Amino acid sequence: PRPARRRPPPPPSAARAMASKMILKCGKTGRLFFSTEEAQEHAEAFGAAYANFEEVAMDTKVWVCVETKRPAYTEAEMQRIKQRDPDSKTWEEKTVEYLVELQKAKEQATRKKDRFFDSVDQKKLQALTEAKGYHRTRAAKALHFTKEKGTIEAAEAWMGEHAGDADVDKLTDEFLDSVFSASGSADVTMADASADVTMTDAAEAPDERKVGDPNPPEIKEKVNQDLLKQVMEMGFSELRAEKALYKIDNASLEHAVNWLAEHADDADIDLPCKPEPVAPQKPKMSPEEAQAKAIELQKRLRQKKAEEEKLSEKEKERMRIESTKMMVEANEKLKEEERKRAFEQMKREKEETDRHRAQLKEQMRLDYIERFGKEPPTEEEVQEQTIKEKSSKDQVAYFLSKMKKDYKDSDPAGLKTCLSTLRIYTKNLQDNPQDPKFKKLKLDNKAFQTRITPFSGAIEFLEVLGFDKKEDCLEQRKSVPDGWLCGNAIKFIDLILGQI
Repeated sequence: PRPARRRPPPPPSAARAMASKMILKCGKTGRLFFSTEEAQEHAEAFGAAYANFEEVAMDTKVWVCVETKRPAYTEAEMQRIKQRDPDSKTWEEKTVEYLVELQKAKEQATRKKDRFFDSVDQKKLQALTEAKGYHRTRAAKALHFTKEKGTIEAAEAWMGEHAGDADVDKLTDEFLDSVFSASGSADVTMADASADVTMTDAAEAPDERKVGDPNPPEIKEKVNQDLLKQVMEMGFSELRAEKALYKIDNASLEHAVNWLAEHADDADIDLPCKPEPVAPQKPKMSPEEAQAKAIELQKRLRQKKAEEEKLSEKEKERMRIESTKMMVEANEKLKEEERKRAFEQMKREKEETDRHRAQLKEQMRLDYIERFGKEPPTEEEVQEQTIKEKSSKDQVAYFLSKMKKDYKDSDPAGLKTCLSTLRIYTKNLQDNPQDPKFKKLKLDNKAFQTRITPFSGAIEFLEVLGFDKKEDCLEQRKSVPDGWLCGNAIKFIDLILGQI
């Protein structure tokens, strides 16, 4: 049998075409890139974490929102967009090839709009938009429809007549198609080839202008008389005013004054404008010359188109990078919202626990009343009872610590005086246990009232040492005070005094 014939490799042009159709998908964000150059720029812009790509085919599934035209590359991404954007309700299943064709259609529409704006007088368009404040699309349409007259006044009159049109500020596909179908195709024809041929060897006429001569009639005819009057009322000569308005194409009074200020020191500022040159007759070209000129112009147009496409690709990549950054920020925002929701959930659970604890406490209070016929003791009473159950030494330490905690920051000088006085009382009991004058402290004594009474815990401390509160005094109830307890109390007082 005859051996099987091997299929020859594709030519270089076919290989490049196949490579150009390769689609790469970012493993981090899911974003699609239509060339390895775009993927490499993406990885360089965002770092190594975004450099993991995988190849996808043109028939890979994607989802496109009907309302916003926004694509989603996974079903999970589509669900996230639905949650964040209430307007994204209806989705259609498409392929990557559909996105490629959609992007081509958008770029083609953008090029058509740019081509229309470039077709009108840029100087007049700038004057209408910047000086007059008109919408750019409206001004371009007005200049297009009044290009035979070629004046700003005619364009403003057209905008006044069509101010109520619904699409006066829009460039619809129907309008652009009608404009370009009327002006012909983008290719240069034989008739266009002769448009740039001029007589360049003609001798230039000598300059015979003199100071004091008026501007030529054809210059005066193109000057707006109302603006001329306003400029002259500001003190400028008629010749300078006419020259300024002619140079700025009657844009505005402000532009005229700015032009006069910028050219006040020109050597020919007081010379009349040069007459407009008469267009020379263009010589007829042979068919061969016209063909060569047409080929040259077509080459220039193709070069210009290639440069515009290159700029458009760069802008598209910039938009892709910006979109990826926005997606990363949106993910961070989503995580932050999830953290807030978790915190709110913890807060609600804590409030629910506190309510449940309060209910249990109230139920225990009711049970106590039902059982004993009275209100349960308060927290202060329970604490007081707990303190009484402690030893005398522990009670002394408790009341002294409480006084330190309550008054160390608010009244350290008063606390120090109070503790010093208590130390004297305690030391007297320890050294003179049988002396009756140290066993009674008068409540109406001025020193007692200023040093002891204002400090909560001081009288309680004395009660632990054995003093009982009478009507007008504190009296020691023990015949012999507890010397050991007094000694420990003095040690505690000295310790706290050293910390103040």
